[in-house]
Amino acid sequence: MAANAGSAADQTPSALQLRVRMLEMSPVFAELSDGALRALARRMRVVGLPAADKLKLGTEHGDLVVFLASGLVEQSLTDASGRVLLARRRLPGDLLILPVHRSGDRFVTSIDGMSNAVLLTLDRDSLIQGLGPEVEKVATALDQLWTQELAAVEAAEVQLSSRTSAPIVAFFSAKGGAGLTTLAVNTSAALARTYPRQVLLIDLSAPFGHAALFSDLIATGSIASAAKAAPADFDTVLRQHIVYHRSGMGVLPGTLRPEEADLMTGDLTGRVLDIVVSWQRVVVVDLGTSLAEAALAVIERAECLVVVVPPEIAAMTDARRSLAVFRDIMNVPDNRIELVLNQRVPHPPLERAAIEGILGRKMSVTVGFDDSRPEDATLAGGLVLQRDASSLVSRGATELARVIMTNLKLSA
Repeated sequence: MAANAGSAADQTPSALQLRVRMLEMSPVFAELSDGALRALARRMRVVGLPAADKLKLGTEHGDLVVFLASGLVEQSLTDASGRVLLARRRLPGDLLILPVHRSGDRFVTSIDGMSNAVLLTLDRDSLIQGLGPEVEKVATALDQLWTQELAAVEAAEVQLSSRTSAPIVAFFSAKGGAGLTTLAVNTSAALARTYPRQVLLIDLSAPFGHAALFSDLIATGSIASAAKAAPADFDTVLRQHIVYHRSGMGVLPGTLRPEEADLMTGDLTGRVLDIVVSWQRVVVVDLGTSLAEAALAVIERAECLVVVVPPEIAAMTDARRSLAVFRDIMNVPDNRIELVLNQRVPHPPLERAAIEGILGRKMSVTVGFDDSRPEDATLAGGLVLQRDASSLVSRGATELARVIMTNLKLSA
């Protein structure tokens, strides 16, 4: 392994610009100011890793941040006995998640060069000098990434011991602002109480998905970014982009940036579903308001379709048209559709009976107006289901999870 820190070539404007761009694309550093990003870019140390060479870092290593600038590496995590807990295939631009030193922890991460690779590293002093008071925010994010990595280890062990073919549950609303993602996230967490580490929420809400944000998780990749990997590595890279919540559910974003939305084709979505159903018990997909190619690929395979309806006059026409598409064009059986009335305002203009009359269907679940409790829980860094089990959204999500399990004939 060869280090090459501080040479004139490392400090050229073009080299610094590439590093700033890499930092900007990272979920840990994306919100920093331009000045802070440039300060970090200047302090990055260049490390060459030849093919077939290995770099080992323990919980007390000096480097806190490692990016892969070029080449291809495989990162593996081992415990004190040398047992491999997790393996990750890293692509250029990826932030390598490193062990955080905690009392009693003895982990080692190994970085193996699959080809000639170049790493960019930052040690503790460089972070402090480059960020000043902002270093605490970055340190907290790095610690959370490590916590998510440990959760992935636990999930891998559970999923390996219980392989099955998971049913797919699609969440859809014809109108934005209906509280769809809030319900999808909290219902997934409620399902994960029965199947911990075996419930996956895929966020296909485009162009901006918020499932990871609502779950207080740091998204490290997406389906769209996994699609850029070599075909032989797609399965591995897809798995490592799932981040796990302490409730037991996993979250897989479809995209992280609006420009990636065009990559979400029906074929790609089908490939993802083929992979994830084999190591989950339930797969939940947040479709948002989309009926694009990717959403249709999900609905065609969904064994349960949850349609969230707000009690608004403008939403009735859209809901009726959507239900007609599902029934008459996509041939979705009525018994696979569950309607949810989500009362997002304290005094809705339409009563439940009136809505059921307009749509010609009974509501499976009604979620009462919960004021700002879901948003307050998100700002506090948690799910309303965990922070206030008696809230109306929590009770509605729990009831909806029960309805889904009954529809799918899943045993507790």
